[in-house]
Amino acid sequence: MLGLKNFKLQVDSHEVLTATLDVPDRPLNVFDDSVLHDLDEIVRYVRLGEGRNVRMVVFRSGKPAGFLAGADIHRLQAIENERECDWILEQGQKLFSSIEELSVPTLAVVHGACVGGGMEFVLACKYRLAVNDPATRMGLPEVKLGLIPAWGGTQRLPKRVGVSTALPMMLEGKTLTAKEALNVGLVDGLISSSQAEEEIEAFVQQRLHGGGSQTPSRGWISWLIDSNPLGRSLAINQARKATAKLSRQYPALKKIIDAVEIGLKSSDVSEAGLAAERKAFTELLLGDVSPNLIDLFLLQEKAKKTSTWTELAEPLPVKRIAVIGAGTMGAGIAQLAAAKGYSVLLQDVKEEFVNKGMETIRSLFAKATSKGAISKADAEQAISRLQTRVDWGASDDVDLMIEAIVERLEIKQAVFAKADELLPNRAVLASNTSALPIDDMAKATQRPEKVGGLHFFNPVHKMPLVEVVRGAATSDETIATLVGVAKRLGKVPVVVKQSPGFLVNRILFPYLDESARLVTEGFAITDIDREAKKFGMPMGPLELLDVVGIDVALDVSKTLSPLAQQSTPSPALFQNMVAAGNKGQKTGSGFYNWHNGKRGPAIIPNDPSILTERVVLPDWNIGGETFGTIQQRLILAMLNEAQKCLVEQVVTEPWMVDLGMVLGTGFAPFRGGPMKCIDRWGAIHVKDRLQLLSQNCGPRFTPSSGFEPHLLAHETAMESTT
Repeated sequence: MLGLKNFKLQVDSHEVLTATLDVPDRPLNVFDDSVLHDLDEIVRYVRLGEGRNVRMVVFRSGKPAGFLAGADIHRLQAIENERECDWILEQGQKLFSSIEELSVPTLAVVHGACVGGGMEFVLACKYRLAVNDPATRMGLPEVKLGLIPAWGGTQRLPKRVGVSTALPMMLEGKTLTAKEALNVGLVDGLISSSQAEEEIEAFVQQRLHGGGSQTPSRGWISWLIDSNPLGRSLAINQARKATAKLSRQYPALKKIIDAVEIGLKSSDVSEAGLAAERKAFTELLLGDVSPNLIDLFLLQEKAKKTSTWTELAEPLPVKRIAVIGAGTMGAGIAQLAAAKGYSVLLQDVKEEFVNKGMETIRSLFAKATSKGAISKADAEQAISRLQTRVDWGASDDVDLMIEAIVERLEIKQAVFAKADELLPNRAVLASNTSALPIDDMAKATQRPEKVGGLHFFNPVHKMPLVEVVRGAATSDETIATLVGVAKRLGKVPVVVKQSPGFLVNRILFPYLDESARLVTEGFAITDIDREAKKFGMPMGPLELLDVVGIDVALDVSKTLSPLAQQSTPSPALFQNMVAAGNKGQKTGSGFYNWHNGKRGPAIIPNDPSILTERVVLPDWNIGGETFGTIQQRLILAMLNEAQKCLVEQVVTEPWMVDLGMVLGTGFAPFRGGPMKCIDRWGAIHVKDRLQLLSQNCGPRFTPSSGFEPHLLAHETAMESTT
């Protein structure tokens, strides 16, 4: 039989060939040139070689982590031109078509991740079974990399599950659980992990003998839409309307719809549809947006490696975590830690606080189980790993403390002093503070080398970033431990030096502060937020202030305002709003009116004492875009502060700024981050514009000295080309 690098082949007594994919030296299977070659060899073996007697082919994964994660992204990054890209795509399309056209049935048995090219491969098989486990996820999330499925996914998925289901899956990059996949007709059946072998054998024998149940119906609504041209046209038009605005920033959205529409013109997979996939994918991969999104994806993987942040130190073992503070953040951290297998102690000063924290935790688990993210049994087991108590007690088994109490330094210092007294010497002490100095907390202990920050973002279960804060005395061993915990919690760690606001909040503050200045100059609240979202921010700065809480913003402004190079009106504005009871979403009024958590009309400021002279700037034409006054002032405030963070070594490399801001604030992912914006527009042009803003708006826009190295490099490059 064939000697293949990536597949193990076995033929049983029923002439069923099982091909088990297990790519060497990888935790999860991916498609690279070698795997595609081996798969082609298997197809040839079945069609033309000794395998002509095979009655069925079963594809499985030998990786416990999952089935197939798609194409090797590093291979995609290495593609240099249109011709190479088109050739690679066409080879994959032809290979999957040859699998689809085999004279014997094919079965893919899916467990864990089955996404991207892996899902396209599965779609080319005649049958699909999925292990009924929360870890099983199936989908085509290429849009998250600024790409479209291009190995037949846009052609086969709508034919399998219907256009009304396929479009949202591809446009949102949504993955389905095993049960969801069964309900929409993506798979032919579910199997249990404990009885997988027996259930696979039963399914194979039924199909070989012409029996077995049919694939579940998609429902009459899906059938009605897909069975007539009018219904299909309606689904396409609705998708175009829903994505019209975002398509300007994420061109893959429109191209997915275009490719699907072409495919719907034929009952079979057409060459026209496949050609449309290849053309769109090539344009996107070699364009501006996809490289930024691919970089961000790979940077997340880089950030999760402890060696990225400290090369020599090994993390300390952490089995039990004490979370001090059962409020929103503390409960969120405790819930996540328990879900990821840690033993957790949740502590607060009153029984009612602890009880409310546990209510929050149970609610989070209930939502997770309803979405299929975790089974009820696993959720109950996680809750059983949680213990609660009021105030301090014996804590000899605690390996890590995470403090998540009110943002008042003296109270945090008291917690750290008590923890230092009662927790074992091996325990690492961490704070979830968003801005307060880690060093001041470390001074309250006899173990400053074991004190650091673990700054989670709200809501904890959704936000992917954690800032790991290094104080002046924090050891590499402590950093390695905190990075390891963040990774196990499913977060992306970015190690930052202690600094007011650390990285994300420090860069975000000038943006929020500038939005408040714009309000005091009489710019309309809705205009300010609209321009921010037009740039690519997920939410306008004033709406964000309302959601965070004006009172919280006031506290942060007191910490970060001293960093500004001129006085700022925002603390006074926030103070007036808080005094009037306008604290944002939680009180029903802030910059907007709010009702049941939903934003209503903006509130027009009527306090003449806060009004200042309006500053309007000439438009800035750069990088093929035009930015008006509001966008210039909001965005350049962030870019300038980002450079200052690099100068001060808050982080050591530009990519850390980009990753932190995209994951922590949602900074226009398609742009790649603040530093990518500077690179795209040119440091010399950004500096010149900052100088113009400094002359017109004040010294807060004085360009950071961090622009100088960029300018020297730029001038050197220019000289070398003349």
